[in-house]
Amino acid sequence: MLYKLRKTVEKFAKFFGYKYIRYAIPYRIKCIKHKKDIDYLKSILSDDLSIKILDAAIKCRKRRNNKALLPFYDNQFEKDLSLISGDTVRIDTTQYFPQGIVNITAEEIFVDGGGFIGDTVLSLDENTQGAFKKVYVFEPMLKFFNKIVENTAPLKDKISLHNAGLASKNAEIFFKDEGAASRAAKEGKELVKLVKFDDYISEEDRRQVTYIKLDIEGAEMEALIGMKETIAKYKPKLAVCLYHKPADLWELPLFIDQLNPDYKLYIRQHYPVNEIVLYAVM
Repeated sequence: MLYKLRKTVEKFAKFFGYKYIRYAIPYRIKCIKHKKDIDYLKSILSDDLSIKILDAAIKCRKRRNNKALLPFYDNQFEKDLSLISGDTVRIDTTQYFPQGIVNITAEEIFVDGGGFIGDTVLSLDENTQGAFKKVYVFEPMLKFFNKIVENTAPLKDKISLHNAGLASKNAEIFFKDEGAASRAAKEGKELVKLVKFDDYISEEDRRQVTYIKLDIEGAEMEALIGMKETIAKYKPKLAVCLYHKPADLWELPLFIDQLNPDYKLYIRQHYPVNEIVLYAVM
């Protein structure tokens, strides 16, 4: 009876543009509660486009509908990437490397948090034509880690591979295999290793890191907490995905601003439309 009632309500709501009413209402309440935080974030974002994308992303989450983001999305940078493993992935070549925001140099030491099957490393290689210094790759799921090893084999002299996830503390936890969206879950079957970046990587090596990317399916805040000393002291460029949890849109940028208010903050969207990424640069 309750199931039929919920479906009836959702069907009615969709008529007015709400894809999932059970998500929309709680999120609207949360946005009202955190209006001061959202307004403050808008005041510190570095350009008008970032503010417009933030507003559109919040609207999308209120309605669970990506139409509001479409006017700000440019698909001309999409391409299919064929990998050694036989996989083909569609990427936005500007994701994590947006022109005019992130300046990549031949001395880049890159941290790839959420390596998946090596697509970001290969995108870095293509964007720089191989002119980078080193990459640390963190991927907790073994089957994806093995594909990273395979797909990045030609770059192995420049890559430090770690079969572990980034978190606020060292631990072991079960992950559920959901492909690119694999994440920690009680019903998960694979026990994976989590590490705190500030403890796991030596001080000397952390001092040299120039750029950190985090796309870890909702665990971005935990990873940021685990590397807050690195961010505060050494000010690496940051690319942090904001789209996995609704409140990440403001909570993650504001946390980074607290760690280092000198960062310039930009928000951009990438393939497939709703992949919202925060860029923090000096």
